[in-house]
Amino acid sequence: MGEVEFLGTGNAFSPNGRMHALTLIDGSILIDCPPTALPQLRRSGVGAHSIRDLLFTHWHADHMFGFPFVILEREWMTPKSETKEPLEIYCRPGGKDILEGLCEIGFPGALGGALKEISWSFEERGKISETSWSFERFPVIHTPETDPHGYWLIHESGLRLLHCGDSGPCDEIDRRASESQVIIVEMGVPDFVNSPNHHNPSNVVELARRNQHATILVTHNYAKSPGEHHGFDLPELPDGVVQLSDGDKLIYDDDGEYFLEIKNGLNYHH
Repeated sequence: MGEVEFLGTGNAFSPNGRMHALTLIDGSILIDCPPTALPQLRRSGVGAHSIRDLLFTHWHADHMFGFPFVILEREWMTPKSETKEPLEIYCRPGGKDILEGLCEIGFPGALGGALKEISWSFEERGKISETSWSFERFPVIHTPETDPHGYWLIHESGLRLLHCGDSGPCDEIDRRASESQVIIVEMGVPDFVNSPNHHNPSNVVELARRNQHATILVTHNYAKSPGEHHGFDLPELPDGVVQLSDGDKLIYDDDGEYFLEIKNGLNYHH
């Protein structure tokens, strides 16, 4: 059995009840590294020293500003009784300079040794270290200066997860969605915000209509989480679309079957 845990499900504004969007796969693979990454990992009982693979989608602050803190924790606060796992970072060319520069700005002179221990992968596809997952990185529609990409994640069982990154609707997503069982889409704005660089609720409804075979998981949400009293309410979305909350999980087995472990108790099986 393996699991995909959604440590955070909020957009850049962190609406009530949500930390920044952050996905943890099998306790060692992170997709992005937001400012709240350390408390999110701790809340899940995972130490920064346990992360082996870190995949970046793009260079916006809510997806990368936690990186220096994770490296700082790994370098200086890993308990002597624990093993610091080797870290490999998957990103676009130029990402190494961006992330190392961020560390030097945040903690001048303190992280040079730790950064030298990191392995860097700029390949567009391949195996994720010693895991049962492989990936394909693909371009998406977002702020061009951030070099935005999504990840198609394929498990040895045949389970295919499409992580759309922070993107508006685009052909690259649609092309892979038809062959994916689970589509993780970041719904960053309400319908009244005119932004082609994000999915809004109407876009998600259309994505679900085109891909009725798949489970659509909504994260990077602009709306408050259930039970919160201030902020935007969750929009109505069709069956087969799950608006995630922090701490929700997708559990899968060796046959590629999966179910959702939802905090509100309404588990979804497939």
